Amino acid sequence: QKTELLLPVGNTESFFAALQGGADAIYLGLKQFNARGRARNFTNGQLPFIVQEAKKNKVRVYITLNTVVKNGEISNLIDYLHFLNQAQIDGIIIQDWGVYYLAKRFFPNLSIHASTQLGIHNSLGTNFSGEKGFDRVVLARELTLGELETICKKSRVETEVFIHGALCYSF
Repeated sequence: QKTELLLPVGNTESFFAALQGGADAIYLGLKQFNARGRARNFTNGQLPFIVQEAKKNKVRVYITLNTVVKNGEISNLIDYLHFLNQAQIDGIIIQDWGVYYLAKRFFPNLSIHASTQLGIHNSLGTNFSGEKGFDRVVLARELTLGELETICKKSRVETEVFIHGALCYSF
């Protein structure tokens, strides 16, 4: 299976650079439910253009929905999931089990990826995630190359590995 080159994009300039640079897929956050809340991020209004341009270039689009969601945010989350479902993105990257529950229950066509912030450190975690319907697991960043190799060999679900970047963690 071909390795997917997945690049983060935080603004229009980096989006077009990713397209020109040969990305197979991109991930980005919008203004809400995104762990990079202080970054500029894209607006909901920009997403249809991003998806359209990406599809023209055969590039998949994943949205980071990787914050913990509080009870007071649930109705906004449902509206947001509906919006993402309508936008025809290729998947969401999540860390919150409530987001998982709502996405699976009300938006079953949304592909769900387990964020690195879920802290999955072994093949038991990847396989459990696969059994629960995650399409991909982003492995914990603090694993060694040998540990990553072992996990990937034993996993029955697609895995993703960061090759560089800042440390992400959960609390």
